[in-house]
Amino acid sequence: MKKFIVPLLLVCLLVATLSLNTMRSSAETADGEAKNASESNSDALIPDETLVTYGMLLKIKDELRQEIVSELLQDGVSVQTTYNDICVNQGELLILSPDSEIIYRGGGAIAITSSEGQTEGITDMSANTEIFSGMPLEYGHIYHSSASEATKAILVTGDRAYFTVRGDYEIG
Repeated sequence: MKKFIVPLLLVCLLVATLSLNTMRSSAETADGEAKNASESNSDALIPDETLVTYGMLLKIKDELRQEIVSELLQDGVSVQTTYNDICVNQGELLILSPDSEIIYRGGGAIAITSSEGQTEGITDMSANTEIFSGMPLEYGHIYHSSASEATKAILVTGDRAYFTVRGDYEIG
């Protein structure tokens, strides 16, 4: 999402600058001031006295962020960007909620799914594959629990395992 904010911020700054120039030009015309014929069009678009401060940029950035998040929420998109680093002990299950993601950081762990056979697994987004019950997790890979009827969990087989989790989960 960060990669969209900077270009959007630049577009907003350009629009604000053009709006200020238009207002200035209208005021000058209304006052009866004549434009200098030797002035080029590019110089007329950006006035010399336009100054954008860091505080103005921060304010615009916060406003844009709020606007983007509110639009995403109106469209029904879940916006959850918080990541939690967790440690799970041997024999415990990390039960994943639908649409949660984990990054496997180390230890010993295998996938557990309640689906019969190999129909609904946990998506290994790093390898573009599905993993099913009994298959080990690979270090550094990102796993996604899709929304489905099947329960998806990670069983810790080593002394402990480390994860970075985004979304809801339970340790049981």
